[in-house]
Amino acid sequence: MTPEPPPLPPPKPLTLPVILAFVPSALALLLFSLTIPKAHLIPYCIIAAGISIVCCVVSSVMLIKRSTTAAIIFGILLGLLNLALSAGLGCAAMLSSFDGH
Repeated sequence: MTPEPPPLPPPKPLTLPVILAFVPSALALLLFSLTIPKAHLIPYCIIAAGISIVCCVVSSVMLIKRSTTAAIIFGILLGLLNLALSAGLGCAAMLSSFDGH
C-alpha cells in the first residue's frame, strides 16, 4: 500500500493578474479619449507609460509563476501587448512635442 499524496493547494485566483494586464489598455483609451492640451500631454503619456510597464511586468510574472502552459503563453502575450502599448504611449509623448511647421 502506498500512502495517499498530499492534497494539492487550491489554485490562486486569476482576477488580479488579468485586471493588471488590462490596466495599460484602459489607460491608453482614457488618455486618448480625453481632450488634453498639447502642452500637458507629454507628462500624462510618460506617467501612463511608467504605470503600464509596472503593470505589464507584475501581471506577466504573476501569470508565469502559475507554471501552466496556458498561463505562461498568456503571460508572454500580455507582456508583449502591454509593452507595445507602453511604447506607443512613449511615442505619443515624443510626437506631441514636435511642431508641424
